[in-house]
Amino acid sequence: MVKQLYEVTVKQGQDIKTVITEYILDHGWKNVYITGAVGSVIDMVFTAPTQNHLPLRCGKTPISGAAEIISMCGEVMPIEQMDPDLEDVYPDKDSPLFVHIHAACATAGGHVFGGGLSGGRAFRALRVFMTPLEGEGEEFND
Repeated sequence: MVKQLYEVTVKQGQDIKTVITEYILDHGWKNVYITGAVGSVIDMVFTAPTQNHLPLRCGKTPISGAAEIISMCGEVMPIEQMDPDLEDVYPDKDSPLFVHIHAACATAGGHVFGGGLSGGRAFRALRVFMTPLEGEGEEFND
């Protein structure tokens, strides 16, 4: 079955995860695959593992200043479906959804940074593309 592709624009200064979450909640979706994004970002914060064994321990890398997004993919699900190993990495439980995005961006001079998206905003604008994984009357695993 071919799934519909949707687009949301994160406007200048808006928080990326907040806009994505609000868009998904407004559409009544629960499980969504984020397929990509195009645009510019600012003040990104990435997480990545700091050790090669479990339990999972991650560090945060803030990237100040403007950058071009070069990759973005992820999943959105109800918070109760969140992997328990990620609860310490993403402790924010204010939303009914867990927005789990991996992204990479390039800063001036061609320096590339990436990892799990902990935070960030649109610089000029960011177009995010996504596909809901369920529809009217469908189960998630169809």
